[in-house]
Amino acid sequence: MVEPKRYTPHLLYQRRKREHLREQWRNLKLVVDWTVWLYLLVPGMLYFIGYYVSLWTKALPAWASGGISFPLLTGIIELIILTGGVLLFIEEADVLFLKSRRVWMRTLMMRGLVRVTVLQLGKMILITAVVAPLFVRVYEMSLLQIVLTCFWLGTVASLQVIAIHTIKVRYTGWRRWLSLASLVIAMGWMTVRTSAWMLGDMYTWKIMLSIAAVLLLLITMIQMRLRMKGTFEGDVREDLRSRLRLTALMLSQAVSKPKSPQTRTIIFRKPRKLFRKRSIPNRTAEIAFKAFFRNSETLKLYLQLGGLSIAAVALPPFPVNVIVCGLLVIMLTVMLYRAWDGLATSEYVQLVTYDSAALHEAGSIMARMLLLPLVAVMGYVMGVFWLDWISGFLTAACTVALGYGSVSVAGLIRQTRS
Repeated sequence: MVEPKRYTPHLLYQRRKREHLREQWRNLKLVVDWTVWLYLLVPGMLYFIGYYVSLWTKALPAWASGGISFPLLTGIIELIILTGGVLLFIEEADVLFLKSRRVWMRTLMMRGLVRVTVLQLGKMILITAVVAPLFVRVYEMSLLQIVLTCFWLGTVASLQVIAIHTIKVRYTGWRRWLSLASLVIAMGWMTVRTSAWMLGDMYTWKIMLSIAAVLLLLITMIQMRLRMKGTFEGDVREDLRSRLRLTALMLSQAVSKPKSPQTRTIIFRKPRKLFRKRSIPNRTAEIAFKAFFRNSETLKLYLQLGGLSIAAVALPPFPVNVIVCGLLVIMLTVMLYRAWDGLATSEYVQLVTYDSAALHEAGSIMARMLLLPLVAVMGYVMGVFWLDWISGFLTAACTVALGYGSVSVAGLIRQTRS
């Protein structure tokens, strides 16, 4: 007779981890069109590989060769570290059985903490591989120093993520936010200052000493976390939040969050005039411009597209950045005219009898008001990253002229088709 397999904390942890991965995979399959993503990922990966190879074989861009210091690079990596989290796979029903079994609970927590350290180390390995051209060609590191830097970043990331999780399960309310803010500032400052101290002739020995110190703190933090009492409700709450993070992100793109009614807008609270000449096109464009920024959804989309556009023209080398900038100007022009169409066909505008020429002129004015400041910033950032800060003003003027021409041509085409 075959003896039944004994159920252990290790098997419980493995089962819950597999269930979590299957649940995340099912959620992705429900909302992601893999055919569309294939067309997006393949060109994106090819472009990234080509750009990455150019960092090894060609001259480094200005922002990489002298514009970024090692502490600044560490600070950027610090922001990526703060996106991590801890998942212990503790559920609400465990209060009936596992809470009274210290060995089971301790095993689940230990496995979860080990899992997060492995994940953080893997994330730092990937980041180190991405920035390896800077380590070798800018900071002149050897292979041993790069490996030690990767391990140091992995231990620092594990320490910070576990420390942040400890505060989240321990405190609520204003104490939680105050403790989190203090911890993030202190650890960020420690990471940046340590990186500045390590860089130099004795880098290898300094980083080995830093790794030993952070490892000691990490082991101490894990022991403290395992011995903490009275955090079961906090552990369940944070685990549930971590498991549902991806689901909440996907639902946020499909279901709008209910908003509380606002009696006053955030911007343009006072009815100040934007144009001295109070013609019908100017007044209509002014109304559309204010309505665009008073709507939180369109304002959020405008800021997101603006940030992505600035990054898209700053990172690629010449002449890719110029081509990308031109395409983005055309894309933003089309997007802003579509935003105007939403107002032009609204019930508010239909109450007033407009001349078609005046209405088209108002749309062009609103599109220029929204587009020209954004393309000016895009052109300046492109010039700074491509040439220098003085040349940025010239590239900004060129992009403003391009944006003005794009809006005028698009407006003429729209007027002839209507």
